[in-house]
Amino acid sequence: MASTDTETVAKAYIQAVGAHDPDALDRLLDDQLRAEFAGSTSDKEAWITALKRLMPALVRDEIREVFTGGERACIVYDFVTDTSAGAVRCVELLTVVDGRVTQIELLLDRAAFAPVNAELAERATR
Repeated sequence: MASTDTETVAKAYIQAVGAHDPDALDRLLDDQLRAEFAGSTSDKEAWITALKRLMPALVRDEIREVFTGGERACIVYDFVTDTSAGAVRCVELLTVVDGRVTQIELLLDRAAFAPVNAELAERATR
């Protein structure tokens, strides 16, 4: 990654998830990461573990919009899956400091995402 500006780092993070690249995630996410989703908070290790759990259903991430202001970014993307959910629109609010993501807040329609979790659970029993 040649640049450490907020937009470049935000896009690189979403692209790393879509590419199933945990090494890139490790480089992009700050060691003191605080990630929030559905009322719970995760540290870096737990966040990467959660992303890895979803990767078998993830085909790619398609970035739709990126808005930035200083250290903050709002990135809107489609989480494209191979499940009946298809593409689920997601929004992540990120803070980028010194070229690394220090905070994440993930927003998505949990009902639209439910088929992804159901399919992953079914695959785990096979």
